[in-house]
Amino acid sequence: MVEVARRTGRVVQVGTMQRSAEHFQRAVDIVRSSTLGKITFVRCWNASNEYPDGFGSPPDGSPPADLDWDLWLGPAPWHAFNANRFGVSDDRFSTFRYFWDYAGGMLTDWGVHLIDIVLWAMGDPNPRAVTTSGGKYLLRDNRDTPDTLLTTFDFDDWVMTYTNQACNQHGFEERGYGILFHGTDGTLFVDRGGFHLMPEYEGDADGIGSRPKTAAIRGSRTSSGNLEHHENWLDCIVSRERPISDIEIGHRSTNLPHLGNIAYRTRSRIEWDANTERCGENEAANALLTRAYRQPWTL
Repeated sequence: MVEVARRTGRVVQVGTMQRSAEHFQRAVDIVRSSTLGKITFVRCWNASNEYPDGFGSPPDGSPPADLDWDLWLGPAPWHAFNANRFGVSDDRFSTFRYFWDYAGGMLTDWGVHLIDIVLWAMGDPNPRAVTTSGGKYLLRDNRDTPDTLLTTFDFDDWVMTYTNQACNQHGFEERGYGILFHGTDGTLFVDRGGFHLMPEYEGDADGIGSRPKTAAIRGSRTSSGNLEHHENWLDCIVSRERPISDIEIGHRSTNLPHLGNIAYRTRSRIEWDANTERCGENEAANALLTRAYRQPWTL
């Protein structure tokens, strides 16, 4: 997609719309300003409690009369129609996202939005290694993807983690999702509702005379970023500039969740070469960088 966009000169905007929300932009500016000091650890998370049945396990059956199930599957492996695999309904959150044939679970679904902001704030780096632990431990539904996950992204001089827990709703900062940048002078929390900076303190060990290393800062949500994201795309169609979430930015941000899932599925440490976009000599991991297409689909 990146190659086609560059070859044709098209303006392609990816749906990581948080980049267009003003309070996320302010949070990124704070991280880049060195207000937090040296950052060595960044935490991203999603927490919910779907125990015990998740979204259930309906039996396979016949597709609705107005659905071309073969076309819906496209290049994915053939599977009998299942309401959860289709997952599109007014009363559910598109549960096809939790099957390996079509998606990558919470890591590629929600995780990409959080990871995208971290990469933006930290200067768009590439990880040198990725590891993942977890499993489908408790939920009694028919999803493929894990209900509990911990992925660690190892950069040159800092570490980022992404965690998803679907059997306990208590995350960090009493929020079900978010990002925490941990620096030597302060910690910055940000989510779609706003941000706040919590300073580190220096002074006497007993707290007497201690003083904050930086000022506490708060910022509230100004908008969701959705409208601004579309406006940015339309403006760039006129100006021919690259949009705030250009396809290449989206590609880099999406790489990391995919690598986390590959590490999970191969139960291995991924050594990532961003220049070749290969997992070193790990052939099991490299095999999952693409997928076989069901005939007659081709790429």
